[in-house]
Order: sequence, then C-alpha cells, then structure tokens
Amino acid sequence: MSDFYIYLKVEDYLKNFLETNFGNPVRLIRDSPEARIIRQFITTTPEGVIPDTGDGSDLRVVIPSFKEADPRTYNYMGRRAKKALVDSFDHILKACLMKELGALENSRRGDLSKQIYAWMEKYGIPEESWYTISQKYYRLRRKYLIEKNHALFKNN
Repeated sequence: MSDFYIYLKVEDYLKNFLETNFGNPVRLIRDSPEARIIRQFITTTPEGVIPDTGDGSDLRVVIPSFKEADPRTYNYMGRRAKKALVDSFDHILKACLMKELGALENSRRGDLSKQIYAWMEKYGIPEESWYTISQKYYRLRRKYLIEKNHALFKNN
C-alpha cells in the first residue's frame, strides 16, 4: 500500500528539525503523542471538500495505519486538528532545545550563541533562523528559571 499524507504549513526551522529527526516524509513513532493526535482527529474527507494535495504546504507527514482507521479511507484532518499537530511538533523542538542546550549552559562552557548555532547545524536548521531559535530558547529558559525560583520560595 502506498503512503497517504497529511500536508502541513510550518516554519522552515521546524520543517528542517522534523525531517532531520523523522525523515522526509515525516514518519512518526507508532504510539507517539503526535500519532495519537492523528488517530484522534483523522476522518474521512467530508462531502464537498477537495482532498488536500499539498499545495502551499512545507511538510508531509505519513498517516500511520491504525486498526480502526485505514489511511485509504481515513485521510482527512481539519485545519484545527492540523494546528494541534503542528503545536505538538513545536513542543518536541522546544523540549529538545531545553534538554540539549540547557545541559550545556549549566556547565557554563563557552559562548551560548555558538552553541545555539551548533545545535541548529545538528538539526539542519538554516542560520537565517538563528534569531527565532535563540528567542525560543531564551523564553523557555526564563520561564524555567522563574518557575524554579517560585518553587524554591514556595518551599521555604
């Protein structure tokens, strides 16, 4: 059986990150949260809706085969369901960013800007996205530090 796809519009940095980690097209781990989102919201194409052929999309995601939802029949995701899937993919990127760069920053070794460039290089993210990625990291770090400090004061 040939693959069926969900077509998504995503930022270039997210596209490169996902294709580096999951291939092109993106193939999800069977029981991952993202595969569960697809299983929950995949439906048959509503009557009168033209099937999505990927025009204007940046990313193809293979629709996993589920016992209760054969992709030959169940291959439509609405706009909001696609947004939920993109949000989940963005969460993967943020978690990876915090895990890998946070560990380096805690060791206080070297220039953080260079480490962000190296992280981007590892995941095939173009240098033009440096500002976006660095701001994502700085916001996540700030949120983590605020929550950490709040917990410290709350426990005292």
